[in-house]
Amino acid sequence: MKKLIFSALILLFTVFAFVSCDDTFDDLMTGDVNTGGMLDPTGGVPYKLGGTPSFDVEIVIPKGPGIDAVEIYRTYTGKTVSVLDQTVDVGFANTAAEVTKTVNYTYADLITGLSMPDDESELAIGDAWTLSYKSVMEDGRKVDVASKTTVTVANKYAGYYQCVGVFSHPTAGNRPINEEKFLTPIDANSCWGPAGDLGGSGYFVRITVNPVDNTVICSTWDAIEMINVPGEPNYWDPATGVFHLAYFYVGGTGNRVMRETWTPK
Repeated sequence: MKKLIFSALILLFTVFAFVSCDDTFDDLMTGDVNTGGMLDPTGGVPYKLGGTPSFDVEIVIPKGPGIDAVEIYRTYTGKTVSVLDQTVDVGFANTAAEVTKTVNYTYADLITGLSMPDDESELAIGDAWTLSYKSVMEDGRKVDVASKTTVTVANKYAGYYQCVGVFSHPTAGNRPINEEKFLTPIDANSCWGPAGDLGGSGYFVRITVNPVDNTVICSTWDAIEMINVPGEPNYWDPATGVFHLAYFYVGGTGNRVMRETWTPK
């Protein structure tokens, strides 16, 4: 046991002696380390099909080692190519204070160089552009930045709504509806969400908007068949973003009818 302790002490002494005498080791750990290039860009942007004429991405450049420029690279889900989107000039201004740069994008900007459709409605919901960044330093180095911006394809109807209305049961009578609901996008013009006050029971409705006249078709999502109430209005108001819906499903004793107003939150 004493021999083992003695050997350990000898090993520790040897390590400390090596560290204190070898200047090369100290330089490798501290003196030769390159730092700088940090950026804090916008993390995520929802790109609502038909509802996003343009949007801004902010790039915050903290005060620190001088950055000459920021290179932005862009790719899209399923694409192997990553194109140089643009170069943003900084001119070492971040050596004196934090700097914020704003970059604006349109759909035309996003698809340039990526062989994508001219009609954005052809995009798949849930796919995304990814913007990645490189900081060009004063000494010419290009530093990869870990933070990225994700621009996710959604549609203009998706999101949270406050839903009020009435559920009419053929034998049990009427009951009020007043709850928060979420519309989940399916494609450019369709979403699905809870039906009436039955979302907790697994009853859902698909809502499809006609982009020409904003009328709505309520139909089946999952297992229960949902149908528009004949002769009653089903439409989306583009001025307010409100849905006016009247739909039903057939039960053992007759139709279960839901008349609802969905107001975006």
